[in-house]
Amino acid sequence: MRGKLLLGTLGAIAGALLGAIAWGAITAATHFQIGYMAIGVGFLAGYGMRMLGGGRDRADGVIAGIVAFLGCVLGNLLTVVIDFAPHDNAHRSVAELTMLILLNPKLAWFMLSENFSIMDVLFYALAVYAGYRTALKPPVPAAQTVEPPPPAAEHPDAT
Repeated sequence: MRGKLLLGTLGAIAGALLGAIAWGAITAATHFQIGYMAIGVGFLAGYGMRMLGGGRDRADGVIAGIVAFLGCVLGNLLTVVIDFAPHDNAHRSVAELTMLILLNPKLAWFMLSENFSIMDVLFYALAVYAGYRTALKPPVPAAQTVEPPPPAAEHPDAT
């Protein structure tokens, strides 16, 4: 069971990374941050967990929700980096700036906090929910046996 949880966690991380990169790419292409991308990050994290982890336990959903949240933070950070890249005097690439920021947590926190809006809370919550729900497989309905109706009883008074 532990191996499935680890494999599912890796699947959730892969899904969240894919979603965060897509979020950054779409933001770069449109020059507009789309908060709904957070839901996509949550879905991809949950789907990765379900496919590789089994999606049978609440722990799968909780881990997928946490990974979805972290993927959203990374997506927001990539958005900030993409917005900042044209103004960088050192003319570093987006990949260089991303690594610089990821390796400097204080700088990452500063950039995220300066670009934070209250709507981010809503989209992060939706991403966590999407990750949690997508990670869990729906319960299998129990096989229902249909009992035949009881035979009609004969009344002694019937003529």
